[in-house]
Amino acid sequence: MPPDRQTAERWFAQGRSLRNQGQNKKAIDAFKKAIEADPTFVDALIEMGMAYTRIGEHEEAISVLDKAIELQQKDPRAYSIKAEAYLTTGDFERALEVAETGLRVCPQNAELWIKKARALESMAKMNEAIDAYGHALKYEGNDPHTWKALALCLDALERWSEVERAYTIAADLHRKRGEFQEAESCLKFAKMAHDTSGAMA
Repeated sequence: MPPDRQTAERWFAQGRSLRNQGQNKKAIDAFKKAIEADPTFVDALIEMGMAYTRIGEHEEAISVLDKAIELQQKDPRAYSIKAEAYLTTGDFERALEVAETGLRVCPQNAELWIKKARALESMAKMNEAIDAYGHALKYEGNDPHTWKALALCLDALERWSEVERAYTIAADLHRKRGEFQEAESCLKFAKMAHDTSGAMA
């Protein structure tokens, strides 16, 4: 039976709407119908993988995402969500493996560098995590959350001047977004790092 893309698109739109409303189980049913209509619909597989991850059904998520990767090996989203599923279950080595596999085909994808960094950080490989966050920021430097994640790794290694810099940049980015409370919080951490650095000098 040939793929029915029109029906698939209709179910996909419904599934995405349901997922955005937090109705992940109903969204999964809609995505399943989209994939029944068109088994090559990668976006539906990826969205279904995301919905499964959100309700904690990680094995199902990984299975669906593997199908998406098989169909489209250069789509970074499937690798990223699959890595997230492994991070959530505490399987950091597998998360790292998936992120690195994705980076071989999408080496400039900031999200995959972040997933790699989080896996390394969870494995207490702080220097490698810092390096991975650095790559993420090279490709997407405007996310304050990445700067804060980097600051935490630097903090673990007591690299205070770099901690201060990372939090100061994060504060500036939050301010540009109008997120003033978050900006103030970052500035407090930057000052603490500055004071600690001064006390140890």
